Amino acid sequence: MAHLTTTEAEELLDGLPLVPAMAGSIPEMKALRDRCLAEGIPVLIGCPPGAGKG
Repeated sequence: MAHLTTTEAEELLDGLPLVPAMAGSIPEMKALRDRCLAEGIPVLIGCPPGAGKG
């Protein structure tokens, strides 16, 4: 699979059970997301429900 956009990744992962796998600063998580998408690996970043953010 080639480079994915964030929209394509969201569509591929929609409805699937997701498990938080990493933690880090926002810039670190965005960099990780960008590297994964560049390799065709669907990935989402965000705060898990109930984590007290927002």
